[in-house]
Amino acid sequence: MKTQPMKSTLTLLTSAIGALFLSSCSSLETVKKDGVTGGSYSKFKNRSDYRTTMAVYKNDSLYNAAVPGKNKVRISLSNQRAQLIVPGGGVAIDTPVCTGKPGKRTPTGVYPVQEKIADKRSNIFGSTYYKGKKVHGGDRRKYRGPRDKYIGAPLPYWMRMTGGGIGMHGSSYVHRTPRSNGCVRTPHHIIDDIYRKMTKRSRIEVVR
Repeated sequence: MKTQPMKSTLTLLTSAIGALFLSSCSSLETVKKDGVTGGSYSKFKNRSDYRTTMAVYKNDSLYNAAVPGKNKVRISLSNQRAQLIVPGGGVAIDTPVCTGKPGKRTPTGVYPVQEKIADKRSNIFGSTYYKGKKVHGGDRRKYRGPRDKYIGAPLPYWMRMTGGGIGMHGSSYVHRTPRSNGCVRTPHHIIDDIYRKMTKRSRIEVVR
């Protein structure tokens, strides 16, 4: 009869320690939604699957304090990831991206954003129609037949980097290897957040 209170005490103590442990872990890395993770950026950056994961890191407090136009984006070709960097604060967002494939590599360098268009459509890649029927999909320049309508592929939250048509935009095809035609494909659920904190002339830096 005397052991029952002790058992209850031990149970409560174990639960409290477990809750404290979970709280400590969650403060380092907390999964939110759409694969977005918060907490410690160093822990996120040092995870063993950093180069292959589709997970996105976001520091909400740093992001909310960021002033549009004062930030930059850094794109790593070797890691196939991009960071939204807030001056004096660090990394607000770290996301997987998909850059140019062999033969159409995304060029390294620093590029001021030349234009921002939230609902941009491609002038080159899309669907070509003739008399209400789709007759070609892909690079419109490769189709020589009759046509009466062309609908460009959507490039939401477009930020132009070069005069040759390379930019950063949202995409459903963010592979973990370089497969684009030069643009920087970014997951739909995070590109709008990056777009909001960048302005024309904000810098996008592409490094190896």
